[in-house]
Amino acid sequence: MGSDTRDSALDADRARLVTRQVEEAVRQQPHATDCAVVLHGAEDPDGPAPAELRCVNCGIGDAFPGLAFDTGGVCSLCARLDAHREEIQVYFRQPEELAPRLRGAARARGSDIDCLLLFSGGKDSTYVLYRLVELGLRVMTFTFDNGFISRTALRNVEDVTSELGIEHVTATRADQRTVFLRSLQEHKSVCNGCFRSLLDLSTTLAHERGIPSIVTGLSRGQIMDERLSWFHEHGVYDVAEIEEKLRVGRRVYHQASGDLGAAVDSVDVVDFFRYSEVTKEGIRAYLRQRSSLWAQPTDTGFCSSNCMINDVGVYVHAAERGYHNYEAPTRWEVRLGHLDRAEADEELRVPVDTERVRRMLARIGYPDPADLRRLGARMTAYYVPAPGTAAQELPGAVAGVLPESLLPATWVPVPRIPRTAGRVDRRALLALRTVGPSASRAPEAGGVPPADGPLLAVQQRLLRQHTEELKGHARALPLVAPGVLDPAAVRRAVLRLLQHHDALRLRFAESEGRWSQRRGGIAGAVPVGVLDLTGRDPADEARLLGKAVDRMRAGTDPVGGRPLRIAVLDRRPRPSGLLVVVHGLVADTRSWRVLLEDLSEAVRQLQAGEAVALPPAGSFLDRLPPHDPAPASASQEAAATSPGEPRTSREPLGEPLRVHCDATVPARAAATAIQRELTRLFDGAGQPLELLDHTARSGEDRTVGPLTAPETVRGGSGAGAAGPEPVTTGPEPVPTDRETGAAGSGPVTTDPEPVPTDRETAPTAPETTPAGSETAPTAPEPVPPPPPAAHDRRSHPPHRYEHFGDLSAELLAPGTLWALAPGAEDTFTRPLGGLPEGVVVTGSVRGGRLVLDWWAAEPLRTGLRAAGVPERVAARLAAGRTQGDGA
Repeated sequence: MGSDTRDSALDADRARLVTRQVEEAVRQQPHATDCAVVLHGAEDPDGPAPAELRCVNCGIGDAFPGLAFDTGGVCSLCARLDAHREEIQVYFRQPEELAPRLRGAARARGSDIDCLLLFSGGKDSTYVLYRLVELGLRVMTFTFDNGFISRTALRNVEDVTSELGIEHVTATRADQRTVFLRSLQEHKSVCNGCFRSLLDLSTTLAHERGIPSIVTGLSRGQIMDERLSWFHEHGVYDVAEIEEKLRVGRRVYHQASGDLGAAVDSVDVVDFFRYSEVTKEGIRAYLRQRSSLWAQPTDTGFCSSNCMINDVGVYVHAAERGYHNYEAPTRWEVRLGHLDRAEADEELRVPVDTERVRRMLARIGYPDPADLRRLGARMTAYYVPAPGTAAQELPGAVAGVLPESLLPATWVPVPRIPRTAGRVDRRALLALRTVGPSASRAPEAGGVPPADGPLLAVQQRLLRQHTEELKGHARALPLVAPGVLDPAAVRRAVLRLLQHHDALRLRFAESEGRWSQRRGGIAGAVPVGVLDLTGRDPADEARLLGKAVDRMRAGTDPVGGRPLRIAVLDRRPRPSGLLVVVHGLVADTRSWRVLLEDLSEAVRQLQAGEAVALPPAGSFLDRLPPHDPAPASASQEAAATSPGEPRTSREPLGEPLRVHCDATVPARAAATAIQRELTRLFDGAGQPLELLDHTARSGEDRTVGPLTAPETVRGGSGAGAAGPEPVTTGPEPVPTDRETGAAGSGPVTTDPEPVPTDRETAPTAPETTPAGSETAPTAPEPVPPPPPAAHDRRSHPPHRYEHFGDLSAELLAPGTLWALAPGAEDTFTRPLGGLPEGVVVTGSVRGGRLVLDWWAAEPLRTGLRAAGVPERVAARLAAGRTQGDGA
């Protein structure tokens, strides 16, 4: 039997009134021509529903989204398995291959432990432990105690590891309830958050102990659902391609948890049941024969043999998504012959003790889905987009006429609303929603996207990078609000922001080796979370905020339509804050001013109980120039990238060399001084410098997008060289009529200047200070020349200067709600991506002085410091010696 989560408190009459109220609100908008709303967990408001359709093979029900059934009653997932069984089976290995793989990895690492087993004390992981020991492997076990592990399961862990003489570690997280809350909010399940904590902690432990392999007890059904289904849906069956993409995906997955890059790279994850075809009954029979110590827990969720909170996820997912969150992996067990259909039906029954589930929900802080004040969380609105309208604005328009409690959480555009005899055919409606088997995310909201369009040069450069490197190109800004912010109001304001600016809804696609972009709908849930900083001291708050910046930057997905992430910083009783993260693929610094101004206005209007009305904004896609799309991968970089394009490494940034200049100068003047001193450093070999002036776009331009074009500053090479080339600009149609601190903005050229080849230290040069220091600079002592390796190269990756001006004035319009938080300048102006192979200098005006931060990898960093280059530039700018006045 399937899950039955119908709410007795919401009968058919009340469900009819609620859904029709929402449908009427949708039909009143010009963005949709038709609509049908499904309230999950309620009786069908249009009368008795047709009998539930279930696959004759695996038993999966038609409530699972995206399924199709043939005339014989076979589901599309069973049909795909039958059509590709041999290709799918190639991924799975023979049992005798496992031990050599684990031993070989341990031998290569010099580890005295072959593997770390994730051991929960449930039946599957206990079976795996016994079998690994029988294979003669040296095993260590790890248990993550999430606070809801069955006592019987914990006794199993202690008894079995003691019996086998296995070293065991148990760990927990103090904030695990917060992790559960976020997991329920994002995935409607507790398992996602719990598994992330388990993998983060175990990967760190394995790395610290030098253990090269982690072994999981994921069943074959879970492997099919969580590892392979996405690939199979897209026609990918090649094992090498799947393994490589899983490896990359794992690294990206852990980036959201902070600095685990080295640990992830050094530890492999091996699924035991990739090498074993044992059935569920075979596992139980083995344990009965093998061990008198292991006991079946009786205080767990029905779908788990170790966890008491499992039923919470089942209850919430069934109520708010309309189907069981274990439906996909359990039905895969049936398809693969590892579980009987009748047993699968029993495993997927609704939790028995609903009151206990509700008590656990209260402990976590997640509202009960049965609460009638949260009906919107259980609604899916299917709508037909109106031709010629911006259908992605439909949710925001409906939000203006409905209470928040009735605003559907999920919006699905469909070509039509299927009806039979005038009644909505819910079965046919659900079949129109194309969600993958393992998907728990909401589909896009919006109309049919337009045709693909070209890319700007800056987008081309970013998309040539690998996925992991692309994640690092999101900029972050912490802000302070004037009072306590309501996260619900911020979420509604951000929804309007997403609808208002098409750059925030871009999708990027690769076809035949080229990238293109198009306008899309809103991808998934509104990207607003809450970071609990209540009661934290400033040092602890800064540390947590730094980790949040890393997680949120890594969590952006601009290719998939999620370039924006915002966290409300709960500092009660102090004023709230915001942490805003926007990816550089869709927004330049000038765009931030527009976004923050609109966000402020939307929050202000919502707090006053008004409808949100934002100033008109330009369309980014209408600004695109006609040129070729970008190559799809880094392998084509040699043909598509100019020789002078800056490159980055994967090294962490660290801290910059910082100097404070006793002057505020225009971007191009600073760039000219930097270029000349770098040319001096490299023995007169001309060093091209890319200038990115974040203050250059017109203040009247309200288009959000990556529209600021870089420029190139080229100087002479060697003493007596001819005059430098003029500044050149990229192809983007970007206004350049505003230069902070400059009287004009015509084309700028650098005057001819003899370039000395000695390394004398400039007189009165200010001393380099650590980043963040405000100590007054003093003249440095003369220093010996740097090592030859640091400066004798005649050819070097090009360098870059980024000019931000006065960040508060550039980013925050007069009258905005926000103010820069302490440390905001440092956070925002850090170079995007990894450590540069050349030199990157960032300049920002703080307290009326230009602060220059110098970033470079070794040995170039040492060469810069030893030759006093940062100090020479500061002295040159302070003396106004940027117009060919000699050394």
